[in-house]
Amino acid sequence: MKTIDHDKLKFIDSIRVIHPRFKKAMDAIEEIHQESLYSDAPSSLLIHGDTGSGKTTLLKTYIDRHMHVSSDVVEGIRYSTQNILHLSLPSPVKYTILTERLLQELKDPYPNKGTVAQKGDRLVKLIRKNRVELIMLDEFQHFVDRDRRKVMLGVTDWFKSLMVQTQIPVIFFGLSEATEVLDLNPQLNRRVIREEIRPFSLETEEDRTEFQRLMFELDKKITTVFETTSNLADEECCERFMYATNGAMHSIMLLLRQAAKNALSRAADCIELVDLARAYERISHINDGKELNPFAMRDVHLLRKQAE
Repeated sequence: MKTIDHDKLKFIDSIRVIHPRFKKAMDAIEEIHQESLYSDAPSSLLIHGDTGSGKTTLLKTYIDRHMHVSSDVVEGIRYSTQNILHLSLPSPVKYTILTERLLQELKDPYPNKGTVAQKGDRLVKLIRKNRVELIMLDEFQHFVDRDRRKVMLGVTDWFKSLMVQTQIPVIFFGLSEATEVLDLNPQLNRRVIREEIRPFSLETEEDRTEFQRLMFELDKKITTVFETTSNLADEECCERFMYATNGAMHSIMLLLRQAAKNALSRAADCIELVDLARAYERISHINDGKELNPFAMRDVHLLRKQAE
């Protein structure tokens, strides 16, 4: 196996494409963020979609671009501020645990100390002291508890109270089932805009054009480390990718990155079907439950029959 240039590997792992669906969700977050700077009652936002749709990547990208942390010493005491407060929710989670985790993120020395009300008051004060402009919470579906509706109502009341007291918007990220939490509380629901990130598909002409454009942009970036293009936007190649990934952005990127590494390891001029076939076999959660390796087949028409 050829030794691969580490700079090329780093580049492959860093590849991101700001496709229209991603940009639409990013713009929605930016609009909410800007609203928090002038509105006394800014809207909040729920970004939801299937596993692998790109929600967590969206969150990380926004934080990388917009989060600012600063500190200053006044009379011997160090004060810090951060404009974005973000957290990935554990499972299972209660709003009491969330309060303590947020206190911890804001450097409260005793996040577990005090009653629920006292911890809530400290959280509001620290949010103001840190000049937080936006709260971002990933894995919001962990609050869903179908067997305990009362618990979910408590969660919605807690969030409504936090938004009212701080006048800071919350960006929720989660699977589509997370919408159930908001549906329970009409007052909170009115405050939260919903944005769904759907997987790509090939169902309509518009869908096919959109997906081919995505693969074209990915191919253009990948060509940076190869001699020639890999024809990823070719119609048959797109059909193979769609069968392999069901249009999930995370799976598309995993497959493409591994295939690129496979191609580099054999000093190839571009990514070929053999590289994609090996990548597909290696990534078990993508091929789980599928009978065929779409990149190991010459006749793509068999995939269409399988999909039907």
